[in-house]
Amino acid sequence: MKPRVKSILYATDLSDTAREALTWAVSLAEKYDATITILHVMPDLIEEMSVLMGYDLESHFGAEDLQAFGEEGRSAVVESIKNRIRSVCKDVQNEAGCSLDLENIVIRNGHPVREIIDTIQEGDFDLVVMGTHGHGLLDKILVGSVARGVVEKSPIPVLTVRLPS
Repeated sequence: MKPRVKSILYATDLSDTAREALTWAVSLAEKYDATITILHVMPDLIEEMSVLMGYDLESHFGAEDLQAFGEEGRSAVVESIKNRIRSVCKDVQNEAGCSLDLENIVIRNGHPVREIIDTIQEGDFDLVVMGTHGHGLLDKILVGSVARGVVEKSPIPVLTVRLPS
């Protein structure tokens, strides 16, 4: 039985490696006449600031106040990220001579691996395409890798793409 690829989830961190992965996603979408959903995960800024400061901001300032503060800036940031994604996609489209639905962009907040896996489980995707930075062994042990985490937890195939040497 031939693999069926009708819907691709392309996860991007807006890096050069992610741009390279987009060329693969577009190529596969063209070959299989598949749709692409573009996903970018923004870190939870309150959580990140709390970790960096070693201080639980939510308990001090109140979750509702921080939520309101976070939502104020979120819409502007989301629109900026979508514009950046559209720009990269248009560049890739021009190079590859293909079409891509630039309205099918999902922006989520949280931990990248968890949010990508949640998106996979909520959608009807056949394949995930994402870049991998190919860090050395020490980086994988100390920091971990989003691509590795997605590969380990994904219920569907994941194509990871590195920058050409």
